Amino acid sequence: MSTFVAVLMCSLLWLCPVIGEAGTTSEQRPEQGQLISKDNVKLVQQRLQAEGMYAGPVDGELNAQTEAALRHYQEKQGIPTSGAVDEATLRELQLRLPTSPSGDR
Repeated sequence: MSTFVAVLMCSLLWLCPVIGEAGTTSEQRPEQGQLISKDNVKLVQQRLQAEGMYAGPVDGELNAQTEAALRHYQEKQGIPTSGAVDEATLRELQLRLPTSPSGDR
């Protein structure tokens, strides 16, 4: 019995890194909150709503619901699926986001 428990514990410890990485992508993406303003996120949310991809509030928060809608839209359009507001996604959404006076998005 103790051998079984030891094997089980070793198996779980061996799987921990795999479990910890579940849901992550191999591609590192920049933190979207720093790259896109709240007003611009609202524009993206409104466009995703119009496309029938987003049913959440238009609150300017780039949360899990918004990222899931982005991933779903990206999959449907056949563009790289990142859940991020990237250039390819903006082109497909036919959006040109206004920039701030300093040139940042």
